[in-house]
Parts: sequence; C-alpha cells; structure tokens
Amino acid sequence: MTLQTQVLTMMTMFGSGFLLGAILDTYQALKDRFRLKGWTVSLIDLLYWFVATWLVFSLLLWSNWGQLRFYIFIAVLLGLFVYYQWLSRWVVYLIELTIYLMELLFRWIFHLLRLLIWLPVITLCGWLNRLLQLIWRLFTLPIIWLLKPLNYLISPVIKRAFHLYSRWKKWWLDFKKKG
Repeated sequence: MTLQTQVLTMMTMFGSGFLLGAILDTYQALKDRFRLKGWTVSLIDLLYWFVATWLVFSLLLWSNWGQLRFYIFIAVLLGLFVYYQWLSRWVVYLIELTIYLMELLFRWIFHLLRLLIWLPVITLCGWLNRLLQLIWRLFTLPIIWLLKPLNYLISPVIKRAFHLYSRWKKWWLDFKKKG
C-alpha cells in the first residue's frame, strides 16, 4: 500500500469517525425529543451499529480495498474524539433547532390545512345539513298537515295493536318461564 493510499485511508477513517459521532448525536437528540424507551431504543441501537459498520467498512473498501490495519481504528477513534471535543455541542444545538423549526413548520401546515380545508368542509356540511332539514320540513309539513285527520282515525287502532302485542309478549315470557 502506497503512502498516498495510507493518507487517504487515514483521512477517510478520520471522517467516518466524525460522521459516526454526528449520527450518534442525531440519534440521541431524536431519542430524547420523542422520548423513546424500551425495545425501540434497543432496535435503533442495533440499527445504528449496522449503519456504523456498513459505513466504516464500505469507506475502507473504497479507500484501500478493505485492508484493515491498526491505524484505521486509531483514525476512527481520533475522528470521534475530535468531533466530541470540538463540534458535538454545536451539532446537538443545530439538530435540536432543526427539530424545533420542523415542528413549527408542521404545526403551521396543519393549522393552514385545517383553516383552508377542514373548517370550510365542516361549515359547508353544516349548511348543507340545515338546508336538507329545511327542505325535509317543507316537504313533510304539508303531508303531516294533510294526514292529521287520519291520525285521529288510526290512533285507536295502533293503541289497541300495541296493547295486544304487550299482552302476547307477557304471555310468551310467562310461558317460557314455566316451560
């Protein structure tokens, strides 16, 4: 392996350590924001390590055809260390600010959709409901008015039928209890 390949590999692994620190800080900020607990955290931890392993070894494969040397581990750890010493606080602040701004944006979009779509649809449905009730009343009022005399003729028949039904139901329940 030439000196140029070794320097390229060292810089690539240093950058991958830097990137792993940024991904881990992003994960921690999202975990704290969304209050993840239990098996979800374990699953995402496992996913992080799969991504970290894939990232490091794919960059290693790209930079020096996958030759693993001791200085590669030192470069990754040095990249992590430099990231946590110099940039971690700023990156966490930027991530939290980005999350906050995205939440504001989503709330604004939600309220805008509610204002421009949901409320007009609900208002229109209410108006349509009132209009249909008015039409129904205007249509049924003359019919009820015309059938009112018929109500005086049919009402005793309906009362008698209800009385017979209740007596039959009582007889049936008594019969079932005895039988």
